[in-house]
Amino acid sequence: MERKNTLAEPITPAARAAAGPRRRSARAQLLRVGRLLAIWLGGGLLALLVVAGAYTALVAHNRADFNATIYENYRIVNLPGTTELFRHEGNGRTSYGENGLVVDKAVNFDVPRLLFIGDSYVEAKQVSNPDKFTELLESEWNAAHADQPIQTLNMGLAGDDLRSYISFGPNMDKVFAPNLVFVMLKQQDLLTLIADPAPLEQWQADPSFRLAKPEKLSPIQRIISDTPFRQFFLRMLQQTQGFSKTEDSDRKTAQVELNVSGDDMLVGYEAEAAAQLAALQQIWGDRLVIIYNANVPGIGEEAAPTFTEDTFAREAAKLGIPVVNIYEPMVAAFRAHQPPRGFQNSTLGVGHFNRTGHRIITDSLLAYLQQSGAVAEVQP
Repeated sequence: MERKNTLAEPITPAARAAAGPRRRSARAQLLRVGRLLAIWLGGGLLALLVVAGAYTALVAHNRADFNATIYENYRIVNLPGTTELFRHEGNGRTSYGENGLVVDKAVNFDVPRLLFIGDSYVEAKQVSNPDKFTELLESEWNAAHADQPIQTLNMGLAGDDLRSYISFGPNMDKVFAPNLVFVMLKQQDLLTLIADPAPLEQWQADPSFRLAKPEKLSPIQRIISDTPFRQFFLRMLQQTQGFSKTEDSDRKTAQVELNVSGDDMLVGYEAEAAAQLAALQQIWGDRLVIIYNANVPGIGEEAAPTFTEDTFAREAAKLGIPVVNIYEPMVAAFRAHQPPRGFQNSTLGVGHFNRTGHRIITDSLLAYLQQSGAVAEVQP
C-alpha cells in the first residue's frame, strides 16, 4: 500500500487564502508593536544625539547658568568661554566672558572703561562680535586716538529692563569700575514701573531692595540648560517662540494698562519718568549717558526728518543727563532705502539693529565722545 507524504505537498496561494489569515494572540501583537517602537525610538534618539553632538562640536558651544556676582542669582547668563550662534534673526556669533560680559575680553583697568547696559538691542546677538556697535566704537576710537585708548564693556542682556539696571547697577560698578556708563533706553522701557511704581518706591526707601523679578526655569528648560547640547536644543525651542512669553511682554502689558500710544507715550507721566531716570543718576552720577532709542517709523511710514523734543528727552535734560539721540540718523537711513533694522531671514525694517543700525550708533557715539571730551576727562 502506497503511503501519501502529506508533508511534501506544497502550500499553494489558493490553499493559504482558503485557510484564512494566521491569528496571533493579543500578547504577541503587543510585543511586536513594542519591539518596533523600541527600534524606532532608539534609532531616532541616537540620530538626534549624533546631530546635536555634531552641531555643538562643529558649529556652536553655548552654556548658561545663574550668575551670583552681578545678578545675585536673579538672572541666567552665558558662561565664560562659551559662544552662541544666533540665526533666528540675522546671523551672528557672540562670545561671552565673566559675569555675562558680551564679547569675551579681560577687563583692562589701565584705560578708561565704557560700560554699556541694555536689553537685546545692546547684547546684539543678531550680528557677530566685530559688528556690534560696542566693538566698532572701541576699535575705531583707539585707531584714531592712540594716546587716549578706551575699552568698551557690553553688559546687554536680552529681556532685561530698568528694574534690573537699578537693582544690579551697583554690582556692575564694583566689578567693572566704569568711567562712563551708557544705558540704552526707549520710552516703552519706562512703562512697566509707571504701571506698577511700588518697586521703585521701595528701592527709594531702601536701596538694598531688588526691583527685578527672579528668573525661573521650567523643568524642561533646566534640563536643556544643563545639557552639553544646549545650543542645539535652544535653537529648536526658538522655532516655537511664538507660543512662549516674549521679552517685551511686561512692557506691552503695561502699555495696554496705561492705554498709551503714539510717538510720546510719557505725556502725563512726567514725574514718573523723571523718577526712573533719577534712580539711574543716583547710581552713576555724572558718568551716566543715555542712548535714546527713540521710536522710528518703519518702511513706508511717514517720519519727520528732525527730532521733536518729547517727554523723555525733556526730563533727561532737566536732570542734566547727556543723551545720545539716534532718531535722526535712523530716519535718514530709512529715507535712503537702507533700513537700519531687520534682516533677510526676518522682516526688513523691523526688529533689531542690523549692520547699518550698528554703524549709525557707532558714529553717533564717536561724535558724542569727540564733542564732549568725556574720554579726556577720565584718562588715568
